[in-house]
Amino acid sequence: MATPIAPSTKPSPIKLDDEQVRRYITDGVLVLNADLNDAIHQRIFEKISWNNNREFNMGNNVLPRVPELQQVIDAPSVRGALQSVLGDDYILHPHRFMHASEPLDEADGHARIAGHEHGPTMGKGSSGSSHWHQDAHSPLSRARYQVPRFAMILYFPQDTPASRGPTRVIPGTHLQATLEEADYPFALVPDAAKAGTCVLVDFDIAHAGMPNHTDMSRYMFKFVFMRTRNPLAPSWNGGDSAWQDPSIVLGRYRHTRTWSRIWEWMRGTPQQPGAPLSIDEISQNLGQLNVDNQALRLDAIERLADGGAVEAVADQLLAHAGKSREFSLRYKATDDGSKVPDGDPKERRWTEGATVLQDEAYALGAMGESAVDRLLELLDVDDAWIKINAAFALGEIGAAAGRAIPPLAAQLLHKRHQVARAALDAIAAIGVNTRGALPAIQRLLTEENPGWQKTIMRGWSGENQARFNAMCALLGSDIPTGEIEELLVACLDDPNGYVPALALEMLTAPGHDRVAPPLARALDFLKSHRFDDTLAGGQRVY
Repeated sequence: MATPIAPSTKPSPIKLDDEQVRRYITDGVLVLNADLNDAIHQRIFEKISWNNNREFNMGNNVLPRVPELQQVIDAPSVRGALQSVLGDDYILHPHRFMHASEPLDEADGHARIAGHEHGPTMGKGSSGSSHWHQDAHSPLSRARYQVPRFAMILYFPQDTPASRGPTRVIPGTHLQATLEEADYPFALVPDAAKAGTCVLVDFDIAHAGMPNHTDMSRYMFKFVFMRTRNPLAPSWNGGDSAWQDPSIVLGRYRHTRTWSRIWEWMRGTPQQPGAPLSIDEISQNLGQLNVDNQALRLDAIERLADGGAVEAVADQLLAHAGKSREFSLRYKATDDGSKVPDGDPKERRWTEGATVLQDEAYALGAMGESAVDRLLELLDVDDAWIKINAAFALGEIGAAAGRAIPPLAAQLLHKRHQVARAALDAIAAIGVNTRGALPAIQRLLTEENPGWQKTIMRGWSGENQARFNAMCALLGSDIPTGEIEELLVACLDDPNGYVPALALEMLTAPGHDRVAPPLARALDFLKSHRFDDTLAGGQRVY
């Protein structure tokens, strides 16, 4: 008689405490350690060294190429931290990457830097940018959120002192719409990081590579994680009290109002509106939306949201109609052959990287249910950029915007995939009443739309990204998996590898009664060993 296979058991996650969560909200970065045997980190380092020197960067396939990385992702400290900031039901995003900082050439090795410099010289063969930047989504754009919906783990398999070129970050910039040179001096350079160091960062934080002054390669693995449920209660050890600023804030600004709202959102207790603003106060704060000063714009968003100025903010959002901002900024050639933006590069508009919405949309989303009716009116406006912003704000309101699902579903038929993608993300963020959008989502996943099939970036089309967003909408929905099992199985054949990845997540999720424990363990193994050639296209485009 065969011995029964016991269910897989993982050590209990080590969750964050209040002070750590407060620091994550303010700084957007926490330094952790995977606390694994040193031999595991050494094995990972040896494998990726062999791969990097003899093959090519494996991009999304670093996990099957180096399966020991799964032990890092599953480490109690890492799982606990991710559960604390993204909720217990977070998932690993299909996009991941290995960044190498190679030793500098002898001619450049004398140029030591402090850590705040923009774009210092990197060693030949290095991957990743040494210029300060906020990451784009992959392959195509999604919105930048103020509440934690995406996070990254930056894992170092080798000892990484400052001289070996660790990835550096600028605390606090995850809440900024733009970066300025004045932000750079606030750079944080992880010094004396031991093998196994995992830096938890908000997806939108500014970061950059750093020159390697040693004679040994430095590797860093980037893993992206996604929230799938809006919080109903704290998911960390604590959350019983109201917001207070942490004892240490590393960033340039103090955004106490915004921090407090994020804290309350993570506790599942959205803030209540305050006293109404006067006409002069409304006018003053409206004038500070979308400005370069990050402290002023964030404070204005919170004051308008707290004061419940729905109509005034909605009217100002509507004033952005008719400017074709649903299109990315175009570039024009100069006399010397370089390209410069054909317009204001700081203007809010769609971009196929990560899209910063109008501050009016962030304010309306922070107002909660009181803004839903006005946002539904804006969603019906015949302007794609207004629709995109209205959809985003409805998603930020969450379950209280549940009645918006049918009109959001109607946007899935819009001729512009940008509108449909924004509507799908809103449906995912709302997370309730999703069944009302299911026919439209199913049609999008199973029928082709020739108007959306032009390749945009990394070999992806608008249709590819819309289908991935549709899977995110199902993943975050209140529809039992059993009701959509046939659709999910059909999605396993989608040539876009990110779509089957999310279908697998749903078909193998804990509690799905069709998956027995032994099969679940086998599927977990196969998921982490699954190769995805979505971005290859026959070429090395990782």
